[in-house]
Parts: sequence; structure tokens; C-alpha cells
Amino acid sequence: MGKRNLRKILLSFAFVSTCICVYAQYVVTGGNGTPIRAEQSSGDSAERIEVYLVYGMENVTISYTSSNSSHQWYRYKTKRLEAESVSSVQNGTTSTVYDVEEGYGYFVEEGAVSRYVWIVDYSKYLPNISDLRVSDNSDPCGGLMLTGSDTLSPIYYYWPNTGTRRELPRQFDVTYNTLEYNADEKAYVSKQETAVIEGDLFGVSIPAPWCDTEICVSGDYFARHFGKEITSCIDQYQASAVDVHIDTLLIEQEAPNMNTSKSGLCAPATIQFAAIANTPTAALFNWTIYPEGEEENVLARFTGEEMDYTFNQAGNFTVKLEVSDQTTTCTVEDEVQINVSESYLMIPNAFSPGTTPGVNDEFRVAYKSLVKFEAWIFNRWGVQIYHWNNPAQGWDGKKGGKYVQPGVYFYVIEAEGSDGIIYKEKGDINILRPKTIQEEYDENIQE
Repeated sequence: MGKRNLRKILLSFAFVSTCICVYAQYVVTGGNGTPIRAEQSSGDSAERIEVYLVYGMENVTISYTSSNSSHQWYRYKTKRLEAESVSSVQNGTTSTVYDVEEGYGYFVEEGAVSRYVWIVDYSKYLPNISDLRVSDNSDPCGGLMLTGSDTLSPIYYYWPNTGTRRELPRQFDVTYNTLEYNADEKAYVSKQETAVIEGDLFGVSIPAPWCDTEICVSGDYFARHFGKEITSCIDQYQASAVDVHIDTLLIEQEAPNMNTSKSGLCAPATIQFAAIANTPTAALFNWTIYPEGEEENVLARFTGEEMDYTFNQAGNFTVKLEVSDQTTTCTVEDEVQINVSESYLMIPNAFSPGTTPGVNDEFRVAYKSLVKFEAWIFNRWGVQIYHWNNPAQGWDGKKGGKYVQPGVYFYVIEAEGSDGIIYKEKGDINILRPKTIQEEYDENIQE
């Protein structure tokens, strides 16, 4: 035989083998309902196995189709080497086995790759769960494990070449209600959770719910497919797991003369703190405030869901919140950092009241974090013209409702900063204004 003819034969054999691999397949029918392919495993390049579940063995058949018109069927109990031949009915390129028994692997030996189909009568493995409850081994703060009385017989099949026994994993749905934090709404919303447990129903933890809820187990998925699904419930599980987020609201009057170039809050800074938690499961609230990194140096303690606190000192502070359930079984923490600016004071030397409204028409200091403030205005004879004690405010250049005359006046300012700095400032202030405003106060009248 010439090399060219030999090459044609080899190519033809390769094409036939490829067709067998692509088009050869098993079809399982019969039983009560439609059979389900529960597993499609891949081993090495020489074997494949599919696991089919049927409900009852009545009229169960396995068909195999390939390009070949003659098939020899085999079945094995634990491994391929112990396989025995079985009869089939050939119809063209399809052959069918009728006397199928469950708990066997069936195959047609054809081509370089062997493919196997394992048959399970699922009616013998229906789940039965009763007395469902939360296991004592659970972590009520993090994850729950279920337990109960059950009949969950393992479903085994055998790997053909090695005889290795493998278990077909079941899948169950565990449904319960919990809460979910909505950051946009700053609130917890109800949510139904479904946890999928594969394998050991009583060996897998599910996230602990954040509210009291019914917990139900349904399945397994194979029973659902055949319309035989079971459901077992815990009527009312009392939640212990807690969750919390801190919300803050700064109560501070904005002032145009506040220095915004310095970072941090302006003292005195009053802040409302609110605990957004999964109440009523979250029941106990404990706040502590301390300088950053100095947890032992507690400045204040509060209880309750809300609190107000005024920061008078410059520096960085930690506000920590501990939240527990009613029995203190579960506790979580959240914290926020507060930065209070150092003090700042700058005093102008001139202003022009009554001339350009909104533009340099008041005598105001530029400031930040002044926790105490007193200011006085005097005329040239030492008569007090005005007094105020809020650095956000100022003097509008009036006395008795009338503008004072242009000229030089004197101020005295005493203040204390959030950083402990004491300010005692004295100086003069010039009122710049053309004498066009009527009803001026006559400062020549000494009071």
C-alpha cells in the first residue's frame, strides 16, 4: 500500500472517530416524569460519565446513537473491569436497552473515548426533614447552622475506571427574612434572602438574619424537578445579630466672616449623632467620645439612639458607638472621626457702613474656633458705642439706630480659642464714608 493511500485511510478513520465523539449520545426515558441529568462529570481524556435520575423504574430505557449500526452494551456495578454485557434492540444507528436496573453504570464501547451513563431511581432517595431547628453550634451573631431529624440517604455512583465511589450532591433552598441597609435612604429595608446549600444541609452556615423571621428549608432540587419537593420551617427565629451605622448632623450657623481656609470644624461645634440600626433587635446603645488614639481618656459617655455633643477643643476626636441586642449576645461597633480646627482671629482696620450694602459695610473679625468672644467699640472720648459677644456678628456703624460720623473709633476684643489661646486685642477702626447720609448720630454728645 502506498504512502498516499495509507494517509487517506488514516484521515478517514480520524473523521469517523470525530463523528462518533460529536454525535454519539445517550438518551434516558421512562419512569414517572422526565428523567434529569444530575451530573455530567469529566475524567481523563478516555472517559466521560453522566448521572441520570428517574422517578421509578417503570419503562426506563437508555438509547445510544452513533454512526455505527451495531452496538454492544455493557453495565458495571462498581468498576468497568467487572462489566457484564447486556442485550439491546438495534434500530438503524440507534440501539436501546429496555431492562434497565438502577444502581448501575451503562455504556457502549465505541471509539477512543468511552462514555458512561449511571442510573439512579430517585424515588428511593426522597428527602424527609422534621423537627427543623437552629443548631447549638451556630454563631447567632454571624451565621446559623440548621439541624433536625432527617432522612437524607446519600446518592452514590462509581467512577468507571477506578471504581471510586462518589456522592451526588443535593441542593436545598433556605429562605428567611432579613434587613438590608440602604445608604441613600439611611434606613434598613426588609429583604427576603435565599441561601443555596449544596451537599450537607446541616453542615453549612447561612448569614444570621437581622430581624425575627420564619426560616424554611425546601428541596432538594431533584425532588422539585419531579414535583416531590418538601418544605420544613422554623416558625419564629428570634434574631440576635445586630448592625449599625452612625449618621451625623452638624449644627453650626454659617457666617461669611468665618475663615474657611483652615481645615476642620469651627469650635464650638455642636453635632447631632444618630444610630441607624436594625431595631428592635438592636436594643442597647453606648456612645463614647475621646481624643483620637486615647481611648482610655473618655471625654463623654451617652446611652440611647441619639445624642448631641459640643466640641470646644481643637484636635482629632473619635466618636465610637457600641450596639448590642437585648441579651448582649451580639455586639457591633461603628465610629466616626471628628476634626476641630485650631483658632484664628484677624481684625480689620476700616469699613464703610451705609455706602455699599453687603460689601465691607460691617465691622466683623475673620475667625475660626473661638469658644469665647467679647467685643466693644468706643469713641474718642472713651464712651462705649457698641458691644457684642458672637464672633459671627459685628457692628453696623450705628448707635441708637443712626450712623455714627466718619472717623476713628476704638475696639477692645477678648477671646479664647479652641486650642487654649487667649486673645486680648486693642486698636482703632476707621469709618470711611462721605457725609451724605442724613440722621447721623452726633458723637459730640458725650454719654
